[in-house]
Amino acid sequence: MESTGKFEFANTLRGFAAISVIIAHYFGVFWIARDAVAGFINAPVLPFESYAIPSYIRVLNSWPGFSFGEFGVALFFLISGFVIPFSFKENRSASFLVNRFFRIVPTYMVGFTVTLAALYYACSYFSVPWPYSMEEISIHYVPGLRDVMWSRNIDGIVWTLEAEVKFYLICAVFMPLFKRGSIFVFVAPLIIAVFFLIAAENVNSLASTNQWLFIKTSAFLYSVVYLVFMFIGVAVHYTHKKLIRSDAGYLLIGTLFMLFSYLWVNGLEKSHLSLLFNYGAALIVFLFAYTFPHFFKGNKIFNFMADISYPLYVVHGMFGYVALRVLLERGVKAWVSLIIVTASAIAVSWIIHILIESPSQRLGKKFAMIMRARQPNVIVSAS
Repeated sequence: MESTGKFEFANTLRGFAAISVIIAHYFGVFWIARDAVAGFINAPVLPFESYAIPSYIRVLNSWPGFSFGEFGVALFFLISGFVIPFSFKENRSASFLVNRFFRIVPTYMVGFTVTLAALYYACSYFSVPWPYSMEEISIHYVPGLRDVMWSRNIDGIVWTLEAEVKFYLICAVFMPLFKRGSIFVFVAPLIIAVFFLIAAENVNSLASTNQWLFIKTSAFLYSVVYLVFMFIGVAVHYTHKKLIRSDAGYLLIGTLFMLFSYLWVNGLEKSHLSLLFNYGAALIVFLFAYTFPHFFKGNKIFNFMADISYPLYVVHGMFGYVALRVLLERGVKAWVSLIIVTASAIAVSWIIHILIESPSQRLGKKFAMIMRARQPNVIVSAS
């Protein structure tokens, strides 16, 4: 969810991905997966007999196999893989990770606080007990801790950030190769895939013999398939920078997608094979936008949505579900509720972007620049 700067097509896709995720949750999941939503917000299930699915919601979700949410997340992953290597030119591993920390964590902490406030309101409104312990909440505040500690997913979206954090750590390990533009960085997804297949084969036996290792292995298995997918974005980056020939680049992209698909089929997501289609669709759209960027020039709407995409992604879920549930309970029409909640989520995200995200990104750049200045043979730039 890194700023793309010079690459307008990627920024436009970021805005499109943000809109896609909003559509998925407010105009899909909330109405169709009512039991799951009720479990997340700790509220009574929205009854079908009183609140039928609006016709426009049915039409929007009538495409077999297509998920706006999975499609949007896949675009975010590809964008991250494509743009992250641009930050390696001046950074070393430590300064890169510091910069990533300030881009991800402060905004997430504020957004998660909004989520907790919404959940607390839902508990109060529907007179149900608070379901989470202080330990679960504390663990959840820093992306990357929850899954390895096998704690509950409270906001429904942190799993994607956990995958990104692992991607950053792998990039930091392979930083010397990235800085040289070495093709050997693609040994990383191969190593990941081998470990994945070995772990997937043996994870069930660990449940009874080594609980600690079972937890860590399961956390690895849930995220690793997405790491391979993000390396497809890296392959597009290498092709763009002419570090590999175009024909070799597209062969590599196709090979990585086949590897990703194989891991998906043989991993923990094999019961959700229909979702795999969305990652292929996102890759096609991303490659089309990369090849024909003039069709994806920025405009005020998509640029704005791109700017607030990360805080919107972090804050919209539970906040929107609770707000929609309460508004419908109070007799507000569905279409009016959707407009109010969508506008409110965008407004809250814009405020977080202005007050938290932008300042924390500047602070991260400042700390990274200070660290680079202390490192020999590194050119310091404020860009």
